[in-house]
Amino acid sequence: MLSNRDARQRWTLCLPLILGALAALFVTGGAMLSPGNVLWLHHADLAQSYLGWAFYRHDAWMLPWGATPSYGLEIHSSVYYSDSIPLLAMVLKPLASMLPEPFQYFGLWIVACFMLQGWFAWKIMSLATDNVFARILGCVLFVLSPPMLARLGGHMALVAHWVILAAMYLCLRSSSSRQHLWWSLLVPMAMLVHAYLFLMAAALWLADLAHRTWQARDIDQARVTWWRRALLEAAHVTALTLAVAWLAGFFMVPGRGMQAEGFGYYKMNLLAPFNGDGWSAFGLRFAEAAGEYEGFNYFGVGGLFLLFAGLLAAWRTPAHVRLRLHVPLICTSVLLALVAITPHVGLAGHQWQLPLPAWLQDKLSHSSIQATGRLFWLAYYALLAVAILALARWLPARWLTCVLAMAVMLQAVDLAPGLRNLNAVLTARATTDDAVHLQGPFWDEAGQRYRRLRLVPTRVLAPGWEVLARFALEHRMATDAIQVARANWKVFNHVRTEQLQRVSEGRPEPDTLYVLDPSVADRAARAARADDAVFILDGWRVLAPGWGQPLPAGAQDLKHAQ
Repeated sequence: MLSNRDARQRWTLCLPLILGALAALFVTGGAMLSPGNVLWLHHADLAQSYLGWAFYRHDAWMLPWGATPSYGLEIHSSVYYSDSIPLLAMVLKPLASMLPEPFQYFGLWIVACFMLQGWFAWKIMSLATDNVFARILGCVLFVLSPPMLARLGGHMALVAHWVILAAMYLCLRSSSSRQHLWWSLLVPMAMLVHAYLFLMAAALWLADLAHRTWQARDIDQARVTWWRRALLEAAHVTALTLAVAWLAGFFMVPGRGMQAEGFGYYKMNLLAPFNGDGWSAFGLRFAEAAGEYEGFNYFGVGGLFLLFAGLLAAWRTPAHVRLRLHVPLICTSVLLALVAITPHVGLAGHQWQLPLPAWLQDKLSHSSIQATGRLFWLAYYALLAVAILALARWLPARWLTCVLAMAVMLQAVDLAPGLRNLNAVLTARATTDDAVHLQGPFWDEAGQRYRRLRLVPTRVLAPGWEVLARFALEHRMATDAIQVARANWKVFNHVRTEQLQRVSEGRPEPDTLYVLDPSVADRAARAARADDAVFILDGWRVLAPGWGQPLPAGAQDLKHAQ
């Protein structure tokens, strides 16, 4: 039997998980957490994530496992680039036939992220204090982190800030003989969640590996073994990461397709840590450039109070102790923070361009790292953790608890408007069906008759793509009306040209329903064969090859209008 002390310890370990679950219910209202509720997943980035999974679950298995041939057709995307959280998508795909229709795992993912955020915050707090109340208060500050909460608006994969906390914990704790095993699990797992989280986790792993290797160099009596262990760990973690990345379909987009525009646009303003941007009850708000919303990194008044107290504690701490505050973690955080604010440095509404060489500027402008403002997340959590650690070294446990309690109270008051607004938005989305559906006799028959739905000319993020993709999903049609984060542009442009030629020359694929852009509709109507139908219905310009029957009621004929 467990002793009372063991029972209390086990119950204590459940506290951060319970805290995280309660926070998820409190913030979201709970409606969006139901696996059968897809009302909130109908638009923009949320639709991309859900539809990527919904098509993937019905596709046959193929290599790589993350490939979704029905979501993109020849563009041949994967669940990696639909931001569908490959970690969950690939695990649940074998169970797809047993899952209800519709089914979404993003609500359960949110709960898991809050719980893991609480768990790893608890682990970090355990490095600072044994006081349970102090640990819980610290967990509250991490669980209600504004940069994490802001991601609930549209980027479900990026709610997983626990990945950063887990990597920080591995850096901060005393190294163990199993350190390399935990990194071998965390880094590949981060790759299967999101590329930006992987980047931060991998950066911390490399920093920790360098730190441990340097320590082993001074301690290990067999000098020849320390670098071998480092190389073995590097090879092991790298091989596992490459393997899972390949399985998830990461390499389906070649190097040139990984390029993006936005480096230096989706960045962080220097005042972002103080910019509540509608979240602050104390009215903290500053001007910022257009793309700097990606650099939303508000600490909150409670967080800022904690940082000030931690700075005071660090100043009062002896220098030889301060130097042991995990230099690799701090250096990595500073490096990523510098990337987050450059090369266009913003201070409120003022902007300065760093005088970079032309070749470097050109290289950065096509970098695959687009939303650099997100890279400050590591520094964000590192600052909170280091502040708490510094306070724990300076203050007795009861005073540390008082400081943390003050920080939590200030944070709760300050973030109240933002939390209310977020809850209202998420609840409204999860309880309101405002999606447009293609319904009627023609759409039902076309869904039964055709196997594919094409948008001509092919576009990523075309207006109304979600409506077309939902129609294709409902009728188990493959489609190129999609949204993805990256694409093989060589293949994409080839498909675009080929399909434009087909409809312009009267050679449409017989088993494909076409939705035409207004710029193409007239050409398609002139080239259409006798049994092809070209018309406008419900605001959509449609080419139905081999239709061979009267146009649907309410349709506007485009063939005979020429």
